[in-house]
Amino acid sequence: MADKMRFVHQVAHLFRGQVLYAGAQFAILALLSWFGGESQSGLYILALATTAPIFMFFDLNLRVVRSTDQAHNEKFVSYVGLRACCLLLAAAVSLIVGSFFSHDKFVIIAVVTAFRIGDSLSNLAFGGFQRAERSDLVGKTLTVKGIISVVAVLAVGYISQGSAVATGLAMAAISIYFGAFRDIPAAWAINEPASPVSLGRIQEAMKDVGTSLRIATRALPLGFDASISSLALNVPKYCVEAFFGTGALGVFGLLMQLAYSIQMLVGAVGHTGVSVLAKLRLENSRDQFWRLFNRMLGTSLAVGAVAVIGGTLVLPKVFGYFLGPSYDQPWLMALLLVASCLTGAQRTAGRATQACNRYFAYTLFDVVIFSVSLIASLLLVEHYKLYGAAISLVLAFATGLLITLGHTRFGLWPRDVAAPDSVDRVTSSTTKANKSLS
Repeated sequence: MADKMRFVHQVAHLFRGQVLYAGAQFAILALLSWFGGESQSGLYILALATTAPIFMFFDLNLRVVRSTDQAHNEKFVSYVGLRACCLLLAAAVSLIVGSFFSHDKFVIIAVVTAFRIGDSLSNLAFGGFQRAERSDLVGKTLTVKGIISVVAVLAVGYISQGSAVATGLAMAAISIYFGAFRDIPAAWAINEPASPVSLGRIQEAMKDVGTSLRIATRALPLGFDASISSLALNVPKYCVEAFFGTGALGVFGLLMQLAYSIQMLVGAVGHTGVSVLAKLRLENSRDQFWRLFNRMLGTSLAVGAVAVIGGTLVLPKVFGYFLGPSYDQPWLMALLLVASCLTGAQRTAGRATQACNRYFAYTLFDVVIFSVSLIASLLLVEHYKLYGAAISLVLAFATGLLITLGHTRFGLWPRDVAAPDSVDRVTSSTTKANKSLS
């Protein structure tokens, strides 16, 4: 009962933090639209969409790898050293890609790159919290960070008249402060209590090529998977920007950001439960594993259903009143909310695969999702505009959820070895049979 209450406590804190931080990210885009118009919001969204797949790949999803590192038990400093090396590569690639855009787009991409660096450090720290089964600290950090971000962007947006670059600089400063000076030291103190934070130890870890390669080898499929998943989400945005410009992207991106705030809420259960699932898998506790998985998935779907109904009835009218008639699109909002909830449910369902270290299978799920998103976007966006982009997301993640559930139910556990108690029973029966024969 105590373990159950502790898990519920962590989920509650993580839910709150995910909701508030996701709401803060939406509020930032809404403030940009309010002060600077759809074009400034579109520029910021384009920069986010451009840098996301790059950083997702080089992040190697170390948050999940660290939180499920029950068998290998690598030191946290080794993860920090690997993350530092990867961030240098990610920043360089982002700037190279940004150089192919116009000058104003390159500037905002460079600023958002700095934001991504701080966010990436925080993300690794969250894996450290989850590894120690302290997901409540993730929720508390996201709560504080979200509130500060909204207040800062409100002030900066008012002073700069909605400049995307000024907003990006404010977000980058907040992100780097939290990532480098709050989250990483806090996670270090929990994961490496015997030694204080030291820049020298991080530099040594960066030079420890053997350990970094060992972790990177396990994590590379997840990094590729995260990048592919990000592309699946952003391909419709690329098509909207290519066919209809940054103004249309500003509208679509704002509505999608709000809809996918729900995905963070729906997926919060999976983030909290993945380390517990990994522990149960290591102990071969089959019944407890599936019982927890079913509760996680059921909670995700229930939260998603409520979000779709409530969001479709309320949100478009609110946007239309405050931001203009172009945002009052209930059918578009409904499609994006459905896509968001399917995404969150698919992510939650996939945690079982991650907990069993079947990273390659999880990557294949997202390859399918990306392929459907790409094909559907190319076929639908030009003809059906923003609705085509939303339908592409629905089709992609509905397909992904079905494949993930099929693999989880019929292909995940049956291939595993028998549980230890089963082996003991077989051994005991064999021993008795031998005695009887004697």
